[in-house]
Amino acid sequence: MNALKALNLVAMPKLNKQDPKQQRRRKLLTQLDQQRGLALDPNYVVARQKWVKQENGDKQLVNAPKRVKRWWREDADGNCFFVVRYGSKPLALAAGKEAIAVGGKDKLVGVIDAVIAAAKAGELDDMISATQKAGQKPGKKAG
Repeated sequence: MNALKALNLVAMPKLNKQDPKQQRRRKLLTQLDQQRGLALDPNYVVARQKWVKQENGDKQLVNAPKRVKRWWREDADGNCFFVVRYGSKPLALAAGKEAIAVGGKDKLVGVIDAVIAAAKAGELDDMISATQKAGQKPGKKAG
């Protein structure tokens, strides 16, 4: 017991949980970065790690591509429209308006950069919060 008396014993501090708004914002920024990469390079892939069962029954951790869905569409006239999504739900950027008219596809990266700047500034936080079901914690499925 003499050895323990020489140590400075304290109560274990609680973990600082990050603000849910910050977590949602970080998730949206990650998705927007993926959209920017996809707009710059049509062959853009995101690698994720996945456990795969080998022929001999052992499991091995491998890098597998993650599918990134495009958030933009082009109409017959060549006009491009960008929809900001949080998860699978489009964000209502204004009342009843969910898409951003980009014009030509060459302007898409600039629009995505502007949305990233708005997300970093916190302008989309209220819209992200509106996608969450009442009483539901972020990241939890309603059941």
